[in-house]
Amino acid sequence: MTVRSAFSLPLVSSVEGNLELARHGERLGYDDVWLADTATIDVFVLSALVASATSTVRIGTAVVPVFTRPPALLAAAAASVSQVAGPDRFILGLGASSPAIVEDWCGVPFERPVTRVRETVEALRMMFAEPKVTYSGTTTRVKNFRLGVAPAGEVPLWIGAQRPIMAGVAGEFADGVACNFIPASAVPAFKQTVAVGADRAAKSAPLPLVVRLQTIVTDDRAAALDTLRAVMGPYLATPTYNSFLASCGYEAEAANIKAGWDDRDRAAVAAGVTDELICDLAIVGDEVECREKVAQFTESGVDVPMIHPVARSQGEAAAMLEALSPR
Repeated sequence: MTVRSAFSLPLVSSVEGNLELARHGERLGYDDVWLADTATIDVFVLSALVASATSTVRIGTAVVPVFTRPPALLAAAAASVSQVAGPDRFILGLGASSPAIVEDWCGVPFERPVTRVRETVEALRMMFAEPKVTYSGTTTRVKNFRLGVAPAGEVPLWIGAQRPIMAGVAGEFADGVACNFIPASAVPAFKQTVAVGADRAAKSAPLPLVVRLQTIVTDDRAAALDTLRAVMGPYLATPTYNSFLASCGYEAEAANIKAGWDDRDRAAVAAGVTDELICDLAIVGDEVECREKVAQFTESGVDVPMIHPVARSQGEAAAMLEALSPR
């Protein structure tokens, strides 16, 4: 499978700043731009604007929570972005997200996430293919839905996965897989779990894997490690990432991070994110070191290494994208 170069948005708080970075990345030769859905610029608004501001990069979401938008809204939004982007330029990446985002931020019960993801994908496939849809699942129900906007072409559906059960569901029901905070050493086993799911659906080709890589290109390694420690700690304290971390062989680190989080001790959380752990999960160092680390991920089986610059400014983010641009 051909490796695709990619970067992540949003990286700054302004819409125009992110569009400038999208155009910058396209000029540098990146193949993809993947957008996160968090408490910042709306993911579908930014996707459509990026599609309009660029002409060659493929655009994907990694990922949109299935709990915060029902399938009808997801279908309409994805089809609309597809029209702006044109054929073969938009991927809808979906995932369960986390209780913090789904329950605490949005007030929606975080229940049966694996089933909810699978049923959302099933309902969406029907919505994109059939004129009128009724779907009755355990967590998802749709009655007499008609999609009033046609996508420009097929909208591939990818699933965000960390733990084995979701990876298997992704293999069986999705067109691709997104993952975060996975060490290169764990990628082959992860892809094998995805392949088991794909075998259940009799898929003939392996599914592509995109991995978001927290990145700092710098000569000040110590400062970068401390920055990444603070960024990664809260993520790695969440139940899904914490258990995944332990399953990848970092039991002590996962336990220390969780204990610090449970005690509401952010310093202890950060201390649990060791230098070794950061270097295994992220891209940090000078340009040569960072390129070598990206190569380790692609050699392990990552098809789309997604650079996510952890930057203090738009200019710093742009410089990191340039440092690791395709050559």
